Amino acid sequence: MKFSEERPRPKGVSRKKRREGTSTTNNDHQTTHRERPDLYNRNKRSRFKNKKKYSDLVSIWPKIVEYIGLSEYESKVYLSLINLGTAGARKLSLNCDVPRTKVYGTLKKLIDYGLVVEIPGTPKQFAPNHPGESFNTILSITKEKATDFDSIIKYLENIHEKHKEDAGPQKKLVWFLDQDHDIKGKCNEIIRQSEVSLTIVTTEDGLEILFNAAHRLLDEMLENGVEIKLYSPLDPRVNPLARELSYIYQVKKVAVNTPILFINSDNERFILAKLAPRGSEKPFESAMFTEDIELLDLICLLLVNGHKEILLKTLNL
Repeated sequence: MKFSEERPRPKGVSRKKRREGTSTTNNDHQTTHRERPDLYNRNKRSRFKNKKKYSDLVSIWPKIVEYIGLSEYESKVYLSLINLGTAGARKLSLNCDVPRTKVYGTLKKLIDYGLVVEIPGTPKQFAPNHPGESFNTILSITKEKATDFDSIIKYLENIHEKHKEDAGPQKKLVWFLDQDHDIKGKCNEIIRQSEVSLTIVTTEDGLEILFNAAHRLLDEMLENGVEIKLYSPLDPRVNPLARELSYIYQVKKVAVNTPILFINSDNERFILAKLAPRGSEKPFESAMFTEDIELLDLICLLLVNGHKEILLKTLNL
């Protein structure tokens, strides 16, 4: 008898009728699964959704390790259990990629910590305790430590201020720019920060560079109520540019013999730039700027005497 032939039946025995919609072949069995794509896709989406939720949770396990003191395995198992709600060891292992041989020991530690409870039954199931209740003690201790540390810092600051004069030389922060930096842009930035006053000291070349680059910005500052004072060697009574500027700004002739551009913004910040020789590719060679008030006072002592007379003749940069 061949494989495809039907087996002969005894005489008088009738063949059973095949039920409608059923099949004994493998192909028919696969077709039955295809007839329920909605159930298959729904289960697939559910698994993907749970995995995605856990992938979002697992990104914070390093913080759980840092803040709470749990190990990597403990953090991952706990976060996985938060994601699943209730699960057994096998399901947890698949969900958080922790070896199954390590899951039971990890769960036992989490139970001892009060973070997880074991649900009686077979097989064993586990559920997480409420995070707010579990971590409330640790959170309170952390807040108390932060408050105590803040009071210690304030106490140290008070002592530091009392003995500041006896502390010796202090470090000041000054930023340096070379020719490769955008010194012109930094000048515009400092001008734009002005709210009350703007004092500019420069040579004839520096005045030309400044107004070619920032004349509109200076007009905008003036419209905003900023008081602008210009000090340069140009005499408003003789020089057309100085006379035209004097109609808008406070212009004063002073002897500026060194190639500098000094911008003082609100007596809170300044930039001091060294001009490049005429014909250079870039207008500035270098510059320094800072918001240190004490350094600004020292620079003003070199440039201004009683805020009335500029003393740049003795300045040798």
